[in-house]
Amino acid sequence: MTDQPKFPGTLRLFLFVVIFLVAVPYTLFGFTSPTSKDVPASITVAGKDISLKNLKNPLPSNAETVKEGGEIYIENCFLCHGDLLDGKGIFGKSFIPAPADFTKENSVVSKTPAYAFWRIMKGGKGLPEKSSPWDSAMPAWEDVLSQEQVWKTIIYINETIKERRQPNPKKQNVSLEQGKKIYFKKCAFCHGDKGKGDGPSAEYSLPQPRNLTKGHIKIRSTSFGKIPTDKDLFNAITHGMQGTTMPGWKHLSKSDRKSLVLYIKSLSKKFEKFEKRGKKHKIVGVPKSPRFSLDGVKRGEKSFMINCSGCHGVKGRGDGVTTARIVDYSSNAIWPRNLSEPWSFRRGATRDDIFLTLRTGFSTTAMPKFSPRVFKDQEIWDIVDFVCTLGSPRQPKVKPVIQAKKVDGEMSEDFSAPFWKKTESFNIPLGGQILQKPKSYFPTVRNLTVRAAYNDKEIAFKIHWDDPSYDPALREHKNVTASPVPPLPEHLKGKVEEEPLEPVVPEFPDAFAIQFPVNLTTQKPFFLNGDPKHPVNLWRWTSSDNKILEWNATGLKKWALQDDLSQVVKVKSMYEYGRYSLIVKRKRNVIHEKIDIQFEEGKSIPIAFNVWDGYQGETDAKKSISSWFELQLVK
Repeated sequence: MTDQPKFPGTLRLFLFVVIFLVAVPYTLFGFTSPTSKDVPASITVAGKDISLKNLKNPLPSNAETVKEGGEIYIENCFLCHGDLLDGKGIFGKSFIPAPADFTKENSVVSKTPAYAFWRIMKGGKGLPEKSSPWDSAMPAWEDVLSQEQVWKTIIYINETIKERRQPNPKKQNVSLEQGKKIYFKKCAFCHGDKGKGDGPSAEYSLPQPRNLTKGHIKIRSTSFGKIPTDKDLFNAITHGMQGTTMPGWKHLSKSDRKSLVLYIKSLSKKFEKFEKRGKKHKIVGVPKSPRFSLDGVKRGEKSFMINCSGCHGVKGRGDGVTTARIVDYSSNAIWPRNLSEPWSFRRGATRDDIFLTLRTGFSTTAMPKFSPRVFKDQEIWDIVDFVCTLGSPRQPKVKPVIQAKKVDGEMSEDFSAPFWKKTESFNIPLGGQILQKPKSYFPTVRNLTVRAAYNDKEIAFKIHWDDPSYDPALREHKNVTASPVPPLPEHLKGKVEEEPLEPVVPEFPDAFAIQFPVNLTTQKPFFLNGDPKHPVNLWRWTSSDNKILEWNATGLKKWALQDDLSQVVKVKSMYEYGRYSLIVKRKRNVIHEKIDIQFEEGKSIPIAFNVWDGYQGETDAKKSISSWFELQLVK
């Protein structure tokens, strides 16, 4: 026997990291990308067999086809795959596996036309068995798009990626003409031909694309209501708008971005008037920040409760009492920012970023500026420091395995029971259900947190998610702690107070569901509530009656309520300052094996989540959803 080669410690570590990184997409997330060899010989579309052997795109690749394909892509694909085709749409981080990044070398662009046609028509369900088809959130478009529309979309993707991979010329002139050319190729899909924010994407974007004819942008160095500087516009183009469908265009050459600034300015008369009158921009600066201090936090909390909690709520989760006067999706007036999630802040979450946001406000929104005539710099810094205490600056990582911790003794339904502190908190991203109609393009709930624990007899889950609007019906069953009406600020005293708003009674209740496969077979059910051959077991809680019921489902719209004898899940609920919390508990093993999941140690159990925001009209198929995760019972 020959000796095994020995590697130095650092090299062994390097090899382990390489192997781990290569293995992650295939093991942790249970997905292997299909290759051109996996393309079937034929597929059936609309009852007709289509041979994929040597299949070619029958349409010409010209400017008109590219434009039409782009409009189809924006209407159907960009929420996941992104405006830049890089898989970073607003739902790009919501599903596992992530949406395809067409900019990569091994994407559909590098494969045959038959491959791309197959993947779009059949979606995740049409993947080969080895690719774990039931994990993919890619819908089958055969019942939505015609063959011609699919081919136009493929042309748009191919031509856009081909153009992006071409190196930028070293020297380019900055000109209005060049800016117009780029605008109509890159920006008009969202902002519209005349810049009014009415492009094909407007119906599927929230907030909607900016109406550039108004001359306003949110992130500026100028004061509230004032036009931005050229640098502000350049930065907006370069960095995009975090958390929206507006991506950063930093891959464009600097001269192209400067040309875009010229053209964008030409869309609004305000810039021309500003220059003709010889005006100059008044830049809002950020003074040197004082040190963070607990005394400052205390002062900031007091000021925040008076001046900010009316919209943002006591804990910063957007549940303030005046929010109901502001939110109106039809006019693009959206919820106040959830300050407990600083990674979602539009400008950024540094102290300087927050200071500048308070000083400038957000034009065209309900976020006002904090004028230096009323608020001294120190008071602004105090509010900044308090805001910094409302959430962790880093977005929690997503782990594919949820570990349930074994505990001794009874499984208390107390939210503050000591054993919960020994469990790990897992962040679960959620995306809108946009695979089948009716779709949820603008879900309020984009993530939840879950902890899990078990003993010899029971298993329990502690779940919470932020929702700025609670169901008033819940007050009849449990205590609800809502953000109170804030005291009137000193500079507003003496004015007539508005009549208090009555709570809005939504047409539908808020709801939550945990989902498991009925049977732990090698084939997972489709993550969107199962399929006829692979049913799922769901525990669904509703706010209106504060009950949790057990269901079985074989599809998004095919749910069946279990009989009374099999209703054994228990729940305790709470709503506090913009956050729902639940404790859901059940016996680990029950007698209804054919319809209920059984929880055994040593087994990997698929688990997924659904959330409905009744205030936003979410019910039935219209909801927030997660991909499958793995639940493991560990000692």
